[in-house]
Amino acid sequence: MTIIIGNKIKTLRREQKVTQEMLAEALGVTPQAISRWESGNGYPDMELLPALADFFAVSIDELIGYRKSEREEELDRIHKELDRLSEVGTVEERIRFARESLIRFPGDEEIKSHLATCLYLLWSEKHDEAARDEAEALLKSVMENSADPDLHFDAIGTLISIYSESGHPEKALEMAEMLTPMKYCREFQLSGGVGDGKTEWYIQDEIDKLTDCLGIAMQTLALSEDLPNDPSTWDKKIEMLKTSNEIYRIVYGDNLMFYHGRLSFNLWLLSTYLIAQGKTEETLDALEQMCAHALAYDRSYEEDHGKHFTSIFTDKLIYPEPGKDFHELTEHNQSWYMLDRMKASRYDGIRENERFAAVIEKLESRAR
Repeated sequence: MTIIIGNKIKTLRREQKVTQEMLAEALGVTPQAISRWESGNGYPDMELLPALADFFAVSIDELIGYRKSEREEELDRIHKELDRLSEVGTVEERIRFARESLIRFPGDEEIKSHLATCLYLLWSEKHDEAARDEAEALLKSVMENSADPDLHFDAIGTLISIYSESGHPEKALEMAEMLTPMKYCREFQLSGGVGDGKTEWYIQDEIDKLTDCLGIAMQTLALSEDLPNDPSTWDKKIEMLKTSNEIYRIVYGDNLMFYHGRLSFNLWLLSTYLIAQGKTEETLDALEQMCAHALAYDRSYEEDHGKHFTSIFTDKLIYPEPGKDFHELTEHNQSWYMLDRMKASRYDGIRENERFAAVIEKLESRAR
C-alpha cells in the first residue's frame, strides 16, 4: 500500500481554495505541520485522519491514497457476486460459486458463512445430511475464528436453526446462551445517553429497530408452524398481519420509505388467507394496497436514500445508502417480486377481474 496523503492534502486544499493556515486552525495544529505533511517530511497523527477526511468531505481511504491490491479487488468482486446470487441464484449455483471461491481464499470467513448458509438451505430442502454436517462445521469455524461480530452472531443464529430443525433443542439452547440478552444490546444501552449530544438520535435508532423487530415478529408468528395453516387459524393470522402493519404506521406515519416493503409483503400474505376464505372483495382490497406499497417502496429506493424520515419518532434518522450494514434488492425490485407472486394458482379465480388486472398492469409498469 502506498501512502500519498501529503500530495492528496495539498491537492484537496488547493481545489477547495483552503490555505494552510485555515486548515491548521480547523485541525488545531500549526501551519508548519501542514507544510511538513505536504512536502512529505511527516504524516498527520492517526487520530487526525477522521477530522481531515470530514474537512475535505472524502473517505479516509481516498485521503491516504489507498489502492487496493488485485487480491483485495478480486475478493470484493467475489463478495458482490455472492450477494447477487443470494437474490437470484439457485442454491446449487451459490454452493458451486462459494466452493470455487473458497479454494482461492480458504481463510475468508464471509465466503465460509455464505457456503454454510447455502448448505443449510440444501439440507432444509432436500434433507441432505452431508450438507447439514458440512454447514455445521463451517459455522463453528466462523463462530470461533471470525473477528467480524456480524459473521460471528450470524453463525450462531444459523446453528440455532440447524439444531432446532434437526431435533436437538438442547444444542439450540446452548447456542442461544452465547447471545447477549436484549437489555444489554448496543441500542438499548445508548438510548440512555452517553453525554455526546446524540441521545435523541440513539433513542430514535432504538425505536426504529424495535419497531421492525416487533413487526417482523408478528409476521413470523402468523407464519409459525405452531399455528397450523387451516381455516381455524386464518382469522387469527389475518389479525396478526394487520397489527404488524399498524405498528409501522404508528411509528413512521405515511412517510414509510423503506418500510413500504414490509407492508407490501404483509398485505400479500393477507391476500393468501383472504382468498382461501373466499373473500374476493377483501382479497382485491389487500392486493391493491400491496401494489401501492410495492410501487412506493420502489420509488423510495430510487429517490430517497439520504433523506430523513418525518415521523416525530424517527425524524433524526435517514434512509441510508446501501453499504456493509444495509442491503436491498439489487437484481429485481419489489414490484417484480410481487408480480411473480401473482402467478400463483390461488389467484386463478379472480385473474379476469378488472381490479386484479389493474394490479398486474401497475406492477408490470414498474417491475425490473
